[in-house]
Amino acid sequence: MSLTSPSYVRDLLAQHKIRLKKSLGQHFLVDENILKKIATAAQLTKADTVVEIGAGIGTLTQELARRAGRVIAVEIDSRLISLLHEQLRLYPNVVVVHQDFLQFDLGTSEYKLSIVGNLPYHVTAPIVEKLVAAHTILKSATLLVQLEVAEKLCATPGTRDAHALTIFVQSFAEVHKLFSVSRHVFFPKPDVDAALVRLEFREIPRFRAPEDLFFKVVRAAFNLRRKTLKQSLTRSPLLALPTEIALEALAKAQIDPQRRGETLSLEEFDRLAQALATALAQRNCAAPRSR
Repeated sequence: MSLTSPSYVRDLLAQHKIRLKKSLGQHFLVDENILKKIATAAQLTKADTVVEIGAGIGTLTQELARRAGRVIAVEIDSRLISLLHEQLRLYPNVVVVHQDFLQFDLGTSEYKLSIVGNLPYHVTAPIVEKLVAAHTILKSATLLVQLEVAEKLCATPGTRDAHALTIFVQSFAEVHKLFSVSRHVFFPKPDVDAALVRLEFREIPRFRAPEDLFFKVVRAAFNLRRKTLKQSLTRSPLLALPTEIALEALAKAQIDPQRRGETLSLEEFDRLAQALATALAQRNCAAPRSR
């Protein structure tokens, strides 16, 4: 029987005395056509090592194993590990790892990794942030996410739908929404629809400012969303800038201090962070040295 048959999946879980947990966001894909479309979208070859986020019962893992040279299937639920080994016994190129992906060490490799996963909706943001942080060792990430999150990742910076995560991801990757996926092709059925997005990581980020400062500026702007940029830069605990420094940087970046942070484009965030870096460096140089 196929892992894309809801009745078979139900019987398989019952046989192993497993009741799925809402707290883990366990919704397994049970549509063979969508499954193959996801695996195809990942653009894998036998030269690729792919890390699968949340292997579940191995449905997508099998498709990945047929295409990639090596699959590292990461699964947080200890109850599914023996089941995974059972379902994947015919695929010697699969390694099953029992671990929370947020704690999983992506390590270093001569070759860049591909990431594929049906992400639990409640931890999508931290997972995506982890991938962004590891951008130098990743080639791509093909992710099934909540439809609303997909739209957020693909939003144009500076528009109403944009978010801090939009800026973070688009700073390091080209983002493509490939297709929507109905909630009705999952077992059990979630409350919302999903979409497949593909992140293709860039060799060079889309900003030139110091990375740490760039991200602090973005977070400050979105954390105090209803405040003006002047207020965000001076009141956010991430920066807590003196008013004169904030105004100097905004003037140099040619950005109105009364604008709200969420209206800025990625390029404007970069200009502002660069201007702040210069202003802060000049201030430190001008400060009297202690004897």
